[in-house]
Amino acid sequence: MIDTTNPLDFSEGIPPKLAVGHTDSAGEHIQRWLPDSHVVKAFNIVGSPHMFKPEFPGGPPDMFICGNDDQAKATVTDLLKAFGWSVIDIGDIECARYLEPLAMVWIRHFFRINSVDHAFKLLRK
Repeated sequence: MIDTTNPLDFSEGIPPKLAVGHTDSAGEHIQRWLPDSHVVKAFNIVGSPHMFKPEFPGGPPDMFICGNDDQAKATVTDLLKAFGWSVIDIGDIECARYLEPLAMVWIRHFFRINSVDHAFKLLRK
């Protein structure tokens, strides 16, 4: 199961805040709610127009993923690569605690510039 969610709280208006974070995550909640599932957090750090075949001047952006099941992560990785993404596995489902706040960087930038045309890339040397 691919978890694309971000636990956003709009109760104080826009931009939203995270409803859960640092000691828990929506990804972990979903894994607890569906204990027999193999939850993989992915697609939560980009806007929907760029989920399939993301084309950016600097090349394909990176999609960070996490989850507890290696086979499920391999399946999601294959899907992401077929969709045009570079994939970085950051660990188990607890790492959703870091991906959901990273999504807030994307979201805050969206509200600042009113555009979905941005994505993340981890630069390597």
